Amino acid sequence: MDSGADDLSLTRVAGVRPRERGSVPVNSENELLRHLADLSPIGIIHTDRKGRFAHVNARWCQMTGYTPDWAIGREWEEVVHPEDVEGVRETWARMNEYGVPFSQEFRYMHADGRAIWVCSEAMELRDGQGRLNGYLATATEITEVRRMREEVQRCSAELEARVRERLIEWEKMAMIVAASADAIISCDMNGRIVSWNLAAERIFGYIAEQMMGETTMAITPEDRREEAEAIQHRVRKGERIDHFETLRLARNGELIDVAMSIFPLQDASGVVTGTSAVIRDIREQKAAERRLRQLSGQLLRVQDEERRRLARELHDSTAQTLAALSVNLSLLSQHGDQLTLEKRASLLNDSLTLADGVGRALRTHAYLLHPPLLEECGLPAALRWLAEGFSKRSGITVDLDLPPNLGRFDSERELTLFRVVQESLANVHRHTKSPSAQIKLQQQFDEITIEVRDEGGGEAAPNEEQPGVGIGGMRERLAQVGGSLSICLQPTGSVVRARLPIL
Repeated sequence: MDSGADDLSLTRVAGVRPRERGSVPVNSENELLRHLADLSPIGIIHTDRKGRFAHVNARWCQMTGYTPDWAIGREWEEVVHPEDVEGVRETWARMNEYGVPFSQEFRYMHADGRAIWVCSEAMELRDGQGRLNGYLATATEITEVRRMREEVQRCSAELEARVRERLIEWEKMAMIVAASADAIISCDMNGRIVSWNLAAERIFGYIAEQMMGETTMAITPEDRREEAEAIQHRVRKGERIDHFETLRLARNGELIDVAMSIFPLQDASGVVTGTSAVIRDIREQKAAERRLRQLSGQLLRVQDEERRRLARELHDSTAQTLAALSVNLSLLSQHGDQLTLEKRASLLNDSLTLADGVGRALRTHAYLLHPPLLEECGLPAALRWLAEGFSKRSGITVDLDLPPNLGRFDSERELTLFRVVQESLANVHRHTKSPSAQIKLQQQFDEITIEVRDEGGGEAAPNEEQPGVGIGGMRERLAQVGGSLSICLQPTGSVVRARLPIL
């Protein structure tokens, strides 16, 4: 130790141990200061100019586990954690070079080998001439404080991560709500609207700014308000309502068929804080159901009409032919031995002709009900047979334009196209005086188009505003396989065009 250290107010002493506390003699100011240092709740260190311990108080010894005898004369680096030495040295150097006060958190190595955290502050000690004589430092153990601080930081980081995750979830949910095709409307416990998504704007015609703070009674028809209030009461009590079909009112006064699912919004403790409704516009579904019911009814009527027509044709033609055949055969059976050879031959030839006619008529009816050529030979052969038979029966010339290398399609598509042509030709016969009809089939990439034209002055198709089963049936058939039907009425005739994707 340098002799200059004797000029300091705190001289080199061994320190006073706790067992010596109580009543001690105080003979000088230096002794008083040493006793005060030992009574301090923080560690106090006095070093010489080279950083060697000149004095350590009782609290420092208690904190580090070292005795004064072990510490005096040792350099401070011997008690600092090896990983922290360089950082402490740099701070110490800045104090010496620039006069910056020393203040740093670092680790001591305890006498038992464990590391303890301390917060230390130091200052230079100079004599009356300003010469450096040593350093005075304090050390406060902050191991528990550091542990608590790290725990707080860890918890804070976890909380921030959870908040970020929750915010991301909320943003995703907000995007889903905004992009949903269904109206999503949330209300507080007073029934005031607090959220109104884009689909709600599209369906009801009100923008969110108009509806915030309003009630859903603004979109509820007068005759449905009691129903709506009863539902809200049930949901506020915690009940969930799923897929409830009703009517709601748009801004333009239109009544909208909707399906509603309404559920309570609850906080973490399960208390209901509001309600939310998912509202689906089912106008198209309801319209489709009405069309289906209408089509089903019309289909039943057409089936009955077709049965009556078939019965009439069988009665008027086939049954009469069979009756004539029966007469011929009866004559041959009962009076054959009385008839001349020529008469018997004539009756047999006439009977064969009648039987052949009956066979052809039955085959025609069977082919029209379900053409076997379609399954056996494909669409082109079936369309040729249909066109030839239609021309013979109606007297209407049919021009058939088919691609030369048209392949086979799946049976459902071939039958759909055949029925479209069959119904279109029937419409030409029933609704127009056209002398001719043209059938044109084209295949382009992944789509096949078939057109049926006539020269009947645009009267070949029923009014599209009130479609019959024929037009409706064609449209439904095509829709079942992803196709579409269009009808163009022109002064020179009509065009029925069917488009069908090819898989």
